Amino acid sequence: MTMPLPEMLRAYDAVALIANSESVVIDEIVAALPARTLYVFFTGCAKVLNGPFPHDAILCHRLVAGGTRFLKSQKHFDRAHSFFPQGLKAEVGLLAERGAASDAVTRQAPRASALVAETIDFDHVFAGFYPEGRMPTTGFALALWLIEAMPQARIYLCGFTGVAGAQFNMYVEHDWTFEQTLLSLFEQSGRLSRLGQGAGLSTDSFARIHSRFPEFGEGKIALAAAQSLANRFTGMERQMAKLWAMTKMRRNIRAFFKRIFK
Repeated sequence: MTMPLPEMLRAYDAVALIANSESVVIDEIVAALPARTLYVFFTGCAKVLNGPFPHDAILCHRLVAGGTRFLKSQKHFDRAHSFFPQGLKAEVGLLAERGAASDAVTRQAPRASALVAETIDFDHVFAGFYPEGRMPTTGFALALWLIEAMPQARIYLCGFTGVAGAQFNMYVEHDWTFEQTLLSLFEQSGRLSRLGQGAGLSTDSFARIHSRFPEFGEGKIALAAAQSLANRFTGMERQMAKLWAMTKMRRNIRAFFKRIFK
């Protein structure tokens, strides 16, 4: 990479983070964004790309073991690079381990990895912030870093739905409710925009509560609703993870025969 990441990003009108999500339709996203947009993909971008991507792009990879190795295997890297025959503007490594207690010892300096030219240490920048025992998604960690590092940037999140689809896993070690809550707050404040989200949750039912019971302020209702949703969603995540594991063999067999007979 020829220049620091923030300096590179400032050269573009917008920065678009593309989640590995079933809701992503890449042609529609490109058509909706400014011509001078820098696209940020993740190692598993083969889930959302089906051919060469001709626009300026960078790849973000998750680092583990203190930055000594990548989370994904080499085959995922080879596949990802095949979509960018014209080359990448940069490759970025991101370190984000499980959240620790807020009073845990903070890192004195950000970690760097010899595997990539640019390393983002989420655990250093946001020490004690992520819910304890859970692990931030790579996309959320990068989005949050961008919002703080480049407050003037036009940031678009594409496909960051936080909703399970029929094909791709949603891992229970991530706190999806926490992430979606914070991203929604940043969206409402104008700090970022989202594409490929689908329909949102109507707030009419919450307004009815306030109208009928005015002693409950809007803030208290919103907090109670968020806590209820978080509890329900955490339980649903666990059940979905069990169901996904139970049906893995069946899905693999079905996919095998579809490849044979298509």
